[in-house]
Amino acid sequence: MRIVPSRRMLLLAGLSLPVALLATLGPGHAVFLPAFAAVLLLIALLDLMLSARCMQDLRIEPDPVTRLARGTGGKLTLHIRCTERPPQQLSIGLPMPVAFLQEKAEQTVSLSGPGATHWTVAWELTARARGIFPCPPVVAERPSRWGLFALRKSFPNEAEVRVYPSLRRERRQLANLFLNRGNIGAHAQRMVGQGREYEQLRDYSSGDSMLDIHWKASAKRGELATKTYQVERTQEIYLVMDHSRLSGLRSTPAGGDIDDDYAETILERYVTAASVLSLVAERQGDLFGLVGFGQRVSRFVRASAGKQHGQVIQDALFDLKTERGPFDLDELFTFLSLRLRRRALLIFLTDLSDSAAAEEFRKRVKMVASRHVVLVNSIRRPGVHPLYGEPKVESARTIAEELSGHLRWEGLRHLQRELRAGGVEFALVDDEKLSVEIVNQYLAIKQRQIL
Repeated sequence: MRIVPSRRMLLLAGLSLPVALLATLGPGHAVFLPAFAAVLLLIALLDLMLSARCMQDLRIEPDPVTRLARGTGGKLTLHIRCTERPPQQLSIGLPMPVAFLQEKAEQTVSLSGPGATHWTVAWELTARARGIFPCPPVVAERPSRWGLFALRKSFPNEAEVRVYPSLRRERRQLANLFLNRGNIGAHAQRMVGQGREYEQLRDYSSGDSMLDIHWKASAKRGELATKTYQVERTQEIYLVMDHSRLSGLRSTPAGGDIDDDYAETILERYVTAASVLSLVAERQGDLFGLVGFGQRVSRFVRASAGKQHGQVIQDALFDLKTERGPFDLDELFTFLSLRLRRRALLIFLTDLSDSAAAEEFRKRVKMVASRHVVLVNSIRRPGVHPLYGEPKVESARTIAEELSGHLRWEGLRHLQRELRAGGVEFALVDDEKLSVEIVNQYLAIKQRQIL
């Protein structure tokens, strides 16, 4: 506990100056200053003695876990407990990290109410960065019994603040998407089609394909039997997300400030898209899984469904950070080949603007393209567009910069053709439309029954 002199104490101490001037009137007045100082010291000591136990019974604790959305205002709840003589006024300070915006650095709380021993304070915060942050110690201050001192005490805690990506903008976009598709209120249903999941055997009918005849069962029965199939009720969807060094590049939303220390990065777009796709997959009745990779495979969540699984996905996403080094595709595709045995939809989010990385990816992706349906998405970087053929916003770019952007675009188009020849679809997506485009791709795969 720290003891700080109050304004009242400083005012009383300031009175010693005029008392000291009395000594100039004569030798008999010199005794007033020592007497005044002794009385003031005695009063201060008595005030401290009477106030020694004022802060011993006070406890201040935040909620163990506070969950916020990035860029959205939220509240952190503080619990104040005091059973013996709670102070009428209590000043509380919460020095949050610079990643949080708060309107007030301190608040004055009135602890009133007959017989009350527990009070709560809502501390308004706005998080500017995603991740997990330890809650700093709460500092409380109250006046001493006679108001000569301010008693301060720090209350350490083990609470944490978890900041998740905000989905407000994506929810509005997806609401329009589902409205246009007429899917409001729709539920996952069994789809009509040949499908890939074996259902049962039936007697052979004229016109059945020879590939659908079950020859072993036909030999046992002595007559031809045909296999029937149905569309899978639950399909596995995996989002494979790159958080290597290129994912730390700044995103450039319309009207955004790219120089802001807390501006959205490419990784933020990936995390938001993963959260959105997990919600859509659950609504469609499919199983959603997550793979995060950088210099190694750092995240793996087996495809599943349910509210508890949704929280597992969010816990795997919210503290994902950009790694400094490049990605290791050899380890990634070996990992996917060994872990994913069932045919699944793999949606890659990665930056293939580097020609060497793109060539390595094209060679390695063959390890999974033969077994799974693979979609690859990259965010279009500023200036990457064809020189002719697409309307562009007027800018002060030079001819050399325009040609450089065209060559990079042409390289990505060439990569798209090579990947498509190997059965892999590649799309170059604008950063603000990433979530909607991925959902569109996923719903198109389901409608075409490619899985």
